[in-house]
Amino acid sequence: MTLASYISCLRIVLIVPIIYLLSLGFRSFVDNEGPTSFYNYLAFVLFVVAGLTDYLDGYIARKTNTETQLGALLDLIADKLLVSLVVVWLVFLMGDPWVAIPSLIIVSRELVISTLRQYVIEIKRKKNLSVSFIGKSKTTIQIIAISTLILSQEVRDIWIVAIFSLWFAAIFSLYSLFTYVSEWFKHYLN
Repeated sequence: MTLASYISCLRIVLIVPIIYLLSLGFRSFVDNEGPTSFYNYLAFVLFVVAGLTDYLDGYIARKTNTETQLGALLDLIADKLLVSLVVVWLVFLMGDPWVAIPSLIIVSRELVISTLRQYVIEIKRKKNLSVSFIGKSKTTIQIIAISTLILSQEVRDIWIVAIFSLWFAAIFSLYSLFTYVSEWFKHYLN
């Protein structure tokens, strides 16, 4: 395994403390232990760090010329797990339909893309399916939206911004899905 692959694995490992800290932060909020809880701030910082590793692993792999199929797979899995598990956990904790609906869209998109990608690889024998600029942009928008949502648990004034950014991420995810499906039908499935 390369250094870039280890960084992708770190992104997966960080999911556990992020979810744990979100749970502690939510419990502090419910128990009314005060206006702020460092648990949510710490979860926010870890989530941002995990999001930044998405760019760091790719940068290191390109700069050191150590791009591998395993590294590409780990990067995809890490992105999808980070976004999907954290957003599902936030839906569980908050129970708010304004959070649940866009989260369902985001997670559904990730599942559909993973399924289609696997189909193209297995059935059509295409080994290299590159990630597009739209795909990377989608991940960035999702990470910003989820980060804002985490932070909104402590900074209530940004709740509307968090909801807006989550809905924007969901709409952009649908656009990204449409773009991928159109490309795949045009190039791989004919």
